[in-house]
Amino acid sequence: MPALEIELISDPERLAALKPEWDALFAEQGERGSVFMSHSWYDCWWMHFRGGSELFVLVVRKGGRAVGIAPLMRRWLNLHGLPVRAVCFMTNGNSLHNDFLVHEPDRDEVLRELSRYLCEERGSWNLLQFHHVPADSPNCSALVERLSRCRIPFHLSPTYDSPYLEVGGGWQQFISSRSQRARKTLRNIGNNLWRCGEVEVSEVKSYKEFLLVREGILQVARNSWTQRVGDSLAHPVNSAFFDDLARHAAQAGWLSLWLLWLDGRIIAFEYHLRGCGKQHALRASFDEEFRRLSPGAFLEAEILKRLFDEPGGVLRFDFGGSFDDYKKRWSDTSLDHVTLNTFNGGLYSRIAAFHELTVVDAARKVRDRLREKHGKA
Repeated sequence: MPALEIELISDPERLAALKPEWDALFAEQGERGSVFMSHSWYDCWWMHFRGGSELFVLVVRKGGRAVGIAPLMRRWLNLHGLPVRAVCFMTNGNSLHNDFLVHEPDRDEVLRELSRYLCEERGSWNLLQFHHVPADSPNCSALVERLSRCRIPFHLSPTYDSPYLEVGGGWQQFISSRSQRARKTLRNIGNNLWRCGEVEVSEVKSYKEFLLVREGILQVARNSWTQRVGDSLAHPVNSAFFDDLARHAAQAGWLSLWLLWLDGRIIAFEYHLRGCGKQHALRASFDEEFRRLSPGAFLEAEILKRLFDEPGGVLRFDFGGSFDDYKKRWSDTSLDHVTLNTFNGGLYSRIAAFHELTVVDAARKVRDRLREKHGKA
């Protein structure tokens, strides 16, 4: 049986050259994968959000063939007031899900090799942080088992439950399963919007089409609540990233940008990625000028209606992020995500582990009790 070999990739040019191998392993994932595991996603992410981080991508090969990829970076993190040198996924708030790419038949061997390498390199990090991993990922449980054998402190904690819908059975069957109140609200929203002018919903799939509507999308973003909180699509860093992502996604056939028009003007949009049998809602905004018309809710309903009635379409609609109240109008199901923090066992890391797992955890419990007490008062 061929021995496993591991390569550390720290050079961006080497990362770019890895694309054929990465794409081949990604294609094997099928419906188990997501566009957030693709080379295009990470290449684009690294270009725009790397900051002062260092690439720390690990490639596991067997007989010269890539059978595992860990899309990691090394950076300084602030762990509730303590600076730590961390090895973590290439991720930020735009990354809905994180995981390792693994060739299924070689899963145990690959994770054993990754764990061995990371443990041997513990002098180069204080913390391993694997953030927002789907709790049902077979990689997650296997990695916990492997890392626990290193006899260094680790902590597995829930991060968020991400709502989704299994798409099937047609729109009428789905909408009839929602509450009478929800159905009435949607009818009223549609009637109010149609009374205001000519309404149209369109989907953009090509980069050429994207460029034609780009300024209209940015104008909506500038007039949205996301602009007030500083995370608008119109923010220069976000704008550059999503422009580049649209180009990559269109080339791969993943771009799915939905627009709501009123009298020829874009008043709401949803920026989606579509691949591996899933539709991911990555970003959404509506123009505050039209808030009273609930354009976001109307557009969401129209998107779902078309996806449910599309022959041979996606199997799952991923709302992205946490289970916010407005998403409960559509979904009763969610996928839990977890974060795994592993400390390297050195003196400073033991201090950081005690601080994070004991002091911070105790402070959270006190805070939660106080909130519960005041909530009942």
